[in-house]
Amino acid sequence: MCIKKPVNRLNGYQDKERRMKKTLTVILTVSLMGLVSGYVYAQSGFDYKKVNLLRWMDPYRNPISYQEYKEGRGFASEFNARRIYSGNKGDTPICIVINSLLRVSIQSSFSVFVADLENEGHIPNVYTVVNNGDEVALKDILISEWNSRNIAGAILIGDLPIAWYEMTEPPDWGGAHVEFPIDLFFMDLDGDWIDQDYDDLYDDHQHGSGDMEADIWVGRLLASNLTEHGASEVSMMNNYFDKNHRYRTGQFRLMDKALAYIDNDWCTSGWEYDVGLAYPTTDAVTDVYQTNREDYIQRVREATNNQYENLLICSHSSPWAHYLYWGTGPYEYSLFHNTEIEDIDVQILFYNLFACSNCRYVEDMGNWYIFQSTYGLLSVGSTKTGSMLCFYDYYDPLGDGASFGEAFLSWCVNDIETCAEDWSRAWFYGMTLLGDPTLKLSRFMATPTGDVNQDGVIDLTDVLFLINYLYKGGTAPDPLRLGDVTADCAVDLNDVLSLINYLYKGGPAPGEGCA
Repeated sequence: MCIKKPVNRLNGYQDKERRMKKTLTVILTVSLMGLVSGYVYAQSGFDYKKVNLLRWMDPYRNPISYQEYKEGRGFASEFNARRIYSGNKGDTPICIVINSLLRVSIQSSFSVFVADLENEGHIPNVYTVVNNGDEVALKDILISEWNSRNIAGAILIGDLPIAWYEMTEPPDWGGAHVEFPIDLFFMDLDGDWIDQDYDDLYDDHQHGSGDMEADIWVGRLLASNLTEHGASEVSMMNNYFDKNHRYRTGQFRLMDKALAYIDNDWCTSGWEYDVGLAYPTTDAVTDVYQTNREDYIQRVREATNNQYENLLICSHSSPWAHYLYWGTGPYEYSLFHNTEIEDIDVQILFYNLFACSNCRYVEDMGNWYIFQSTYGLLSVGSTKTGSMLCFYDYYDPLGDGASFGEAFLSWCVNDIETCAEDWSRAWFYGMTLLGDPTLKLSRFMATPTGDVNQDGVIDLTDVLFLINYLYKGGTAPDPLRLGDVTADCAVDLNDVLSLINYLYKGGPAPGEGCA
């Protein structure tokens, strides 16, 4: 029987050797109870071909085909790209490609986003593109940027060309023919992508002049196909960049902890321990009678206020729903739909969706998680049946301070062709990152004004810290700007009152202090 258990890990930013020692100690302790972590799986040569397969669960809908996608939308008559901005400061070259019409409509929020990237040391070249569906022309921009500037990655914003791949899945999977968007095409810049039957879908990937490894990270922001709740692409993009800015500046944070919600077929996987490589605390829910729709909603909704920063959910799914089992029978499940994400205000910032086709961004749930009004910044998941395995190559870099893009690139390089042996492409070729890949876990981002004790959250302890400093000779905030809640370049009683007003009376959030 799978049980619910908390997973306590060392903070990822602590010394690697110390973390490894404690990690092994925790794993050994848990192993004595018959539980094995994903880290132990990796070290002992665990056979990932024995992992229970994800299944497409929707009995009434099939994934959209490439032909249906192409016929269901219009394209411009020709590809047109124009570089509109070149950064000149920083140490990390990146490329941003944005749909030209969208850029005009979100110019203000997009400009703040670019400025934030520059303030963190990125050197962005920004291109506007008219989409005629030519994925090769889009990729040529990235290849040129990689060859000339050695870019670390690219951010694709709005309606842009999509590469599609087709394969026949392994016989043990049922041998189905599948077609899916593939962003690995834009990450591997020196391999060969081949369309053997000339149907505009790639069907093979070879070394070519270089190798088959991903060379850059890529993140995609696409909201044009999200139509529920009366939202528009422009409003969702503006809101996303507002959330992004507030997260970067420390005004929008949750707790430094994660939730691993692992349904029946993987309840003994131990993957919560891989999540623990990135977080000091990971709550794991694995009991086969506890993982269900009602319990999931209760744990992730804003009203419960658990404030998990990160979620790993392992659930049979479709692009429209999670099929969460409340029992052990084949039909004992209830659905959590993508349309409910906004309704219950899911309180998570970062997602790993081990959930069949959940990030199939031509018809998906992964984007709803990040474009909801209040929360959500990034999802990783698959555009097809399959998802991430060998999780440690993703979570370990995150725990060491890598960006999500860097961690995802690390996982791709190490695992996308090999983790599940000859099933690797079937498992992983749909893997994609939705959102801003330059983000990091909150403890590696700017500390927010008001979090004077720097514990990752603004609460009563910060009020007491300020009072102790101002009136009892206590330690000063370090840096002092953390206590400048009113942003008047001084730390005094007004800051204490402003913080109390924010916490308990619905007052304005702390400003960006300058003291």
